Amino acid sequence: MNPSLKTFRGEYQTLLLDFLWRQWSALGVAGQTRGDDDRIIDAEALLLFTCTVGRHDARLFDEMLDWLHTSGWLINVMRLKRILRTETFAGERVLAAIAGLLAKGADAPKWKHLGASVEPPSAADGLFFAEDGQLLPVLGEPEPLFARYGWQRGPLRLRGYSQEFRPTEASNLVLQLRALFGINVRCEIAIYLLTHEAAHPSQIARDAYYFERAVQGTLVDMSRSCIIQVRPTNREKRYWLKQDDWMRLLGRVEQAKPKWITWPPLFSALEQIWLRLNDTEWFTLEPLLQASEVRQLMRNVRPSLDRAGFDRAFSDDRQHLGESYLPVFIEDVKKLLA
Repeated sequence: MNPSLKTFRGEYQTLLLDFLWRQWSALGVAGQTRGDDDRIIDAEALLLFTCTVGRHDARLFDEMLDWLHTSGWLINVMRLKRILRTETFAGERVLAAIAGLLAKGADAPKWKHLGASVEPPSAADGLFFAEDGQLLPVLGEPEPLFARYGWQRGPLRLRGYSQEFRPTEASNLVLQLRALFGINVRCEIAIYLLTHEAAHPSQIARDAYYFERAVQGTLVDMSRSCIIQVRPTNREKRYWLKQDDWMRLLGRVEQAKPKWITWPPLFSALEQIWLRLNDTEWFTLEPLLQASEVRQLMRNVRPSLDRAGFDRAFSDDRQHLGESYLPVFIEDVKKLLA
């Protein structure tokens, strides 16, 4: 592998894990100091992304489980499954094990079906990786629940250090409204309209990962309250609400306006890049072939980045011939996690 690309694999892993720690810490996980990121966290997309990348940091993975043990009721499992059907994620079998762990108590029904949706393999795989990408050996007795889903890991001991999310942090707008309104389509519609000037039902359904018919019918009902307003535009109806009034109600007057990011396609693209950088076949390629591979990789993930709104952040690969594209690729990917 080209030295710069080989070095970047380690840098990229660090960037990804730091990013995951920041987002989970903002939700209440015990870990890094919470930042002041005003981008709204998508807990479902974050969970799916961590099912793959989090395997390279066992502590992060288990702190996520600790948070889910106490706050998993805030996860919208129906939306989680919708994201899985729409985007490309590699951690579905890991997610099934997590769902099996959570399938007890009051939240059992919503997790139970998710845990049973994946057939375990005939042979178990190691769950965690070392920093160099090699599987970590299992110390102690294997955790039986994860073994049931085909994963080998040591005993699970949740520390119980996770805290409640901070409702008025900009990044926690979704969780605040779910705690207020419940886990439902009305909540997701309100979040979208609080972060967009106006929106058509199809736009909300696409970006929020709900069925358009459900969003359309719910918006019609919500508009009867006169809180959700309708603005006819040509042949379309665009819905909106008075954002300032809502922000005062939610105790968010003195803070920056929360920003919407369509995280699922972005996380899917980041994950595909990560998995490709872990492909050992790249170690044997000449720089010119590596450049060709990463060029094709970026062309493959560009549709996802486009849907996430990050396509304009990238260089035109046609202006960087041959192996000169390698450093351009590295800088472009770093922009995604800035």
